[in-house]
Amino acid sequence: TPLGELSKRELEVLSLVAEGLTSHDIAQRLVLSEHTVNRHVANILRKLGLPSRAAAASLAGRYGLT
Repeated sequence: TPLGELSKRELEVLSLVAEGLTSHDIAQRLVLSEHTVNRHVANILRKLGLPSRAAAASLAGRYGLT
């Protein structure tokens, strides 16, 4: 699957994005800075070749990540 390109942390962040959490909420839950979360999201989008968080959330749902 395309998700195989992602690190464990990126999969964790993607799962939370798919749940509809904001970067701020994800940062609080994972005890990270919001900047770090945004960097993870950018890396996820780049690795998966996707244009948006919504597209990433949709892909995560298709592969049962939510």
